[in-house]
Amino acid sequence: MRISGNIYSLASVYNNFGFFNKPKNNDAKKPQATSQEKGGIYVTPLVNTKKQEDTISRALNELKKVEFSTNDIIYMQNLGVNMPFKNGLEAVDYLNNKHIDIAYANFSNDSVHACLDTTNEVPVVLINSNYKDLATFSDILALSEAMFHETGHAKDNDSINSIQEEIDCLALNVLAHQFYKKTYPDVFKNQTSPLYSEGVNLYDKLFFDFDLNKAALKQRVSEKYGYLNTASPYHQASLMAREIKEIS
Repeated sequence: MRISGNIYSLASVYNNFGFFNKPKNNDAKKPQATSQEKGGIYVTPLVNTKKQEDTISRALNELKKVEFSTNDIIYMQNLGVNMPFKNGLEAVDYLNNKHIDIAYANFSNDSVHACLDTTNEVPVVLINSNYKDLATFSDILALSEAMFHETGHAKDNDSINSIQEEIDCLALNVLAHQFYKKTYPDVFKNQTSPLYSEGVNLYDKLFFDFDLNKAALKQRVSEKYGYLNTASPYHQASLMAREIKEIS
């Protein structure tokens, strides 16, 4: 999901870290703790605590390890997905090179897990402050998936969103989730909070549903993003995106 001065999207579900290059003026891009209306929701960015920065750093370090299996790549391509990144390291390097900050923020809509704020020249990844105290290992992994998704939105370097773009970025969540499940068996077992039940666990289940028509996935994406245009620059509409638009 991305937000900007105009209504582009309401996303579903971060940088004072050693491996990020900081600008000379460390205050130049820090989120300002003032309430602003962005993309149909209000966000109030917060200043990260040291503990929160450590959580974000750990999440990004886990994301750097993410690799996509050949079968999963083929599977996503057959669904019409055009993945913004080839692996997690590529996404972390993109954040680093573009100096994109990550912060927590109060969202007026609690169902939004994370978003990309493109109001200013340099975008900022914002995570719902409901998750600011989460720090278990499973939480670290889930947050890294949300970061992966929002970095996918940043990759095209514009403020335009579409159904296809959301599909492409959701696929990043899911492929990271697949990697984590294989690397850390049972790590997401018995996790029922909204970050999981309405986010990372849900989309993993929907994308890998045995239903060849992916009816549940299409319905979910339609409910959340059906108001968007089918395609956007660098996100050419797939058959799935067009079918989602038809039922919206």
